[in-house]
Amino acid sequence: MSGYTCSACLVLHSLPAGGSVCWDTMQHETLPTIDELNWMDDLSGAALYRMEVQRISYLSREQQADYIGQAQAGDANATHALILNCLNWAMRRARAIHRVREPQHTDVMDLVGTANMRMLEVMPSALQADDPISYLMTVASNAMRWQVTYRDSLVTRQRDQPLANAHPTTVSLEDWDVPIAEAAPTQQDYQFVYDALKQCSRRHQIVLEAAYGLHGGKAMKNEDIAAMLHVSKGTVEKYLWRAKRRLAAKLGPYLTELGLQAG
Repeated sequence: MSGYTCSACLVLHSLPAGGSVCWDTMQHETLPTIDELNWMDDLSGAALYRMEVQRISYLSREQQADYIGQAQAGDANATHALILNCLNWAMRRARAIHRVREPQHTDVMDLVGTANMRMLEVMPSALQADDPISYLMTVASNAMRWQVTYRDSLVTRQRDQPLANAHPTTVSLEDWDVPIAEAAPTQQDYQFVYDALKQCSRRHQIVLEAAYGLHGGKAMKNEDIAAMLHVSKGTVEKYLWRAKRRLAAKLGPYLTELGLQAG
């Protein structure tokens, strides 16, 4: 299951026969409330999944032993609880693997989905292991690492291919459509603007330099210029309007000389 994982509920609903979980057994207290959703800036599937999974409490060793015994006896709710216990860990492990391996075509939720599905697939085998929880976590971690190693590339790497061998890479045709970046203009390229600016009043020079980040400075907002000059924002807007008209008039001869005057 690649792409975004729907939710803990839907993933667990896919448990194979013999270990299936009914929808009514889901823990509704893990769902965010309407007020919590209204406060969230990100309502993507990944954000909602993360919020719900982080609310799932970890089982203590004693609780794990009880649930394992019940799951081995065929209790679907116990099987459900064991899987839930691993979801938060699998999500944190997915982020760690993604941060270290930096795959090009696999995101964190791809890894989460891979881990979740693999844990579901091996649940019958896990229940026969000495430590089912450790077994599930180990299988999930291996599945995520194999996903990055063998399936992240658009050209699938075969398992019997040594990792030391060169592997084909892909190049997007869109890369050819990217225009070549031109060198950033320097002050010398616009020296005629600076020469015209020097002919303006000192007040007009200050507001123009501040508004457009001239002389290597950072462009400022009108309210910041107003605070700097201890005047109102409306006054700054008037200064700018007059300063631009004066500067445009002084640039006229330069533009004519350069042949840039609009016909």
